[in-house]
Amino acid sequence: MYIAHKLIKMTVGDVPIETFMSAEDALDHIAFEKGKKADRTIILLDLMMPRLNGADFISLFEALPEKITNHYQIVIVTSSMNKGELDRLGKKKNVETVIMKPLTQEKFKTVLEQIQIDIN
Repeated sequence: MYIAHKLIKMTVGDVPIETFMSAEDALDHIAFEKGKKADRTIILLDLMMPRLNGADFISLFEALPEKITNHYQIVIVTSSMNKGELDRLGKKKNVETVIMKPLTQEKFKTVLEQIQIDIN
């Protein structure tokens, strides 16, 4: 988490970053916001989380109302080599792409360009 936080700051500067120790906490926060976010928000989602894994997170996230989910773009960060699962999850509506670990500044910049986030 610390590495991703530092990497984001190095790549895009001083942007608001929220981190959560569990997928449940993140989902609670997203549901509580109820679509109040005006800007797009990127979720860096690790598939290998304890208790509620990334695939389960995506399923629960998709069950939220579109007025909430439309404000978010999910970028999966993983070391999984399960191509079938990655292909399946990569096709989900709010999943923009998959980044293989280790997360690097170059990989992150490429993703931001892909989803048309200006970093200049």
